[in-house]
Amino acid sequence: MGINLKVLIGMSGGVDSSASAYLLKEQGYEVIGGTMLLSPTDTEKKYSDAVEVCKILEIEHKFFDFREYFRKTIIKNFKNEYLAGRTPNPCVLCNSTIKWKKLFEEAEKLGCDRLSMGHYATIEHENNEYFLKRGKDKKKDQSYFLYGIDRNILSKIVFPLDGMVKDDVRELCNKAGFDISRKKESMEICFILNDDYKSFLLDNFPEFKTIGSGDILLNTGEKQKNKHEGYPFYTIGQRRGLGGGYPTPMFVSAIEKNTNTVIISNRKDLDRKVVNVKELNWLNDEITDEMKCTAKIRYNSPSQPCIAKRTGEDSLELIFDEDVFAVTPGQSAVLYDGDYVIGGGIIV
Repeated sequence: MGINLKVLIGMSGGVDSSASAYLLKEQGYEVIGGTMLLSPTDTEKKYSDAVEVCKILEIEHKFFDFREYFRKTIIKNFKNEYLAGRTPNPCVLCNSTIKWKKLFEEAEKLGCDRLSMGHYATIEHENNEYFLKRGKDKKKDQSYFLYGIDRNILSKIVFPLDGMVKDDVRELCNKAGFDISRKKESMEICFILNDDYKSFLLDNFPEFKTIGSGDILLNTGEKQKNKHEGYPFYTIGQRRGLGGGYPTPMFVSAIEKNTNTVIISNRKDLDRKVVNVKELNWLNDEITDEMKCTAKIRYNSPSQPCIAKRTGEDSLELIFDEDVFAVTPGQSAVLYDGDYVIGGGIIV
């Protein structure tokens, strides 16, 4: 399959990327393992497992220092979105900006024919066209995070874990002799320690320290006795940190950055049937008017039937058959036709 083709595989030292490197070599590719330094705290020592796996596989390994570029793009966007009262999705932006653009450029410099990652997703080739599809392991499917990549590079992408589930991948690493087969995978944002984004923002950007506490209002306009800790530290649908004393559970339903105000509502008041989306990227043919499809408004939500209508050159309106909960500005809405990723954009 990969005979006479050179591939760069992004490696973190985790189970998925290590198994992918093993499979690529088995398939006959000339494999180079590439580890990206992204977070400001990243060091080469942190990724010693990736180096060790490459030694076992007898393949070349390289480090790529993207830390400054990552800071100017992903972390800057992360900061600016929270300051704007939105909730960013840095993993989506990292895939389109760093992994499948910046690293792709490095792969071309190395004369590689393909770029690979240990993602649970599928590239399908039909009638001289390439399409992105969900991975077989629906619990691990990462197609949601990949909608923002350039469709022109789909033909250059290899996902070795296509058709595999997580347990199979762990077993493969065990058989290959990698001392990582039971390594716990991180589910957190790579540059946020202990999933504490509030501390990260306060520790790194002085503007967040000047915001301070503010009013909490019911969606009827009634001011509450409780105060919030600053609007950037809340997101739509959040339940914690609002104080107690309510007869029913309350959730953040709106954020007003200009007045440093957080609006709260009952759960049913956060249900929506219409979602507006901008900054579109298409991996399939663009819709010219409207089409039936399914869409996810966050990674861990199910795909739900909707009608996608074009409202402008770079905007969509999604009209869902059933209510969706806690539509969150700054998050991504991703459109599917069955298992095929059509495209997506940013929720406004």
